[in-house]
Amino acid sequence: RIALDRGGKGRFAAGRFASSVKETGTVLQITPSRRRALLWAALGIGFGLAYRYLVVQQHWIGHLCDPGDGPWWCGPRTGLILFFQYSGFGILAVLTGALALWRGHAWAIHTALAAGGAGLVLYNAETAGIGFVMGLVAALRQPAAADDKSITGEEQA
Repeated sequence: RIALDRGGKGRFAAGRFASSVKETGTVLQITPSRRRALLWAALGIGFGLAYRYLVVQQHWIGHLCDPGDGPWWCGPRTGLILFFQYSGFGILAVLTGALALWRGHAWAIHTALAAGGAGLVLYNAETAGIGFVMGLVAALRQPAAADDKSITGEEQA
């Protein structure tokens, strides 16, 4: 765990963690809202990996859809490929990341993290990375709600 002193410099808190928190100031708490944000980021990355390696890069699926008379799912597959070819995930991540930083809406944070995670894997690394980081910063900036619990189960103020 890293305790942050009032000057913003991090130092590692060993053994006497409780006393070092009193001396240095605040500690980054993993609240339920931050857990949800991390879950959305993991879901976005997982979706991107699954779609890339199970659908997009399978040659037999591409050959099946090439003639234009493939199964029903060729249309949505092609649409999603066009979406990420034109940086759709990256643009969505940047727009919702900016909204999340500006307004702090949970849905915008989750969308920025999920779209950014998917875009990082689906060839939109530049713009999706920016949106992902914006969503991550917005998630870390969210104050803990009165009903959020920390890792140790203590009440947040």
